[in-house]
Amino acid sequence: MSSRFRIGSIAKCVGMKGEVVVNPDTFDINRYYKLQSVFVGPTEEKAELLSVESVRIHKERPIIKFASIDARDDAEEIVGDILYVDEQDRIELPEGYYFIHEIMGMDVYTVDEEYIGKIKDVLPLPAHNIYVVSYKEKEVMIPAVDEFIKAVDLGKKIIRIQPIEGMLE
Repeated sequence: MSSRFRIGSIAKCVGMKGEVVVNPDTFDINRYYKLQSVFVGPTEEKAELLSVESVRIHKERPIIKFASIDARDDAEEIVGDILYVDEQDRIELPEGYYFIHEIMGMDVYTVDEEYIGKIKDVLPLPAHNIYVVSYKEKEVMIPAVDEFIKAVDLGKKIIRIQPIEGMLE
């Protein structure tokens, strides 16, 4: 398992002083106010530690000013990069919520023990996440809501679902 945890990606620059808009991948948008530094890079392995100078929230997205980036041209170089934090800066999730990296690759079964496949992607949407599962040489999308997700066992890496008619077609 990774020692760093993804918390967002840099969507675009804003203004001329090097601020960037972040697409958050986190349960608690206010967690960005607590950041003193964050790893930024195209991959976890290439990420560099940057000090956070300031944070503000606009339209449910953080706008971050890094101490070492003072111009729009410099900020444009990190657009598309990922933000990571170390284990000690990870937030605690409420019961029933999971980090995307914990869900990825889990085996999915129905409550009747039929094997569906592995989770290959998680789509974070405003209302709820969607789990993308490889099933019989295609992909099916399962909304991550209590109506369909009946059990999550992180230790065994298994999710049990109650599909409705047409969900797996």
